[in-house]
Amino acid sequence: MKLKVITNDSDVSKTEEFPCISCHTNCCKEYVIFVNAHDIYRLSVGLGLAPESFLEIYGAKDYDLGIKVEEGLVDLALKQKDSRCMFLEESKDIFRCTVNDFKPSVCKSYPFQMKNGKLIQMSDKMCPVEWNTKEFEAMMSTHLKKDEDEWKFYDELVLEWNAKHYTKKPLSTFLKFMLDRVVLEFVKS
Repeated sequence: MKLKVITNDSDVSKTEEFPCISCHTNCCKEYVIFVNAHDIYRLSVGLGLAPESFLEIYGAKDYDLGIKVEEGLVDLALKQKDSRCMFLEESKDIFRCTVNDFKPSVCKSYPFQMKNGKLIQMSDKMCPVEWNTKEFEAMMSTHLKKDEDEWKFYDELVLEWNAKHYTKKPLSTFLKFMLDRVVLEFVKS
């Protein structure tokens, strides 16, 4: 994909490479990819797999929002394979995402975030080139708002689950509870 970019030096436009084209996918190799209810639903449907086949549990980072299940107080993330996201595949020394069409929202947002109502690039990004924030502002602002809403929905589900003292239930029961709620949300909309 090519972007048309107007340089500040002149009125001449030039075509620059979309930053992900030359990406070394370090973000997929360095970060643990935490997921929310909508991410898990999209991956389950897109892959035709049960969430347990692609999810891993981690000790909760935030006690208030950790999922209380039989296995302990946990957060959900994608499994890793060879110290990278399990959905990152190598072909001819190039790594690419195999779930790009329904990848988790944090992956779609990277390396952007909203701060004080403005779209900014994360300061610790691993991208090999700079992004033209202006080119992506409208698209990313909309996506980040949706992402924010999905995480809020997920946090509310976790709080509801925890408040009902389901701590003796296994993670699989939480996953069913969560996916049923996502389906209900889609039916309402």
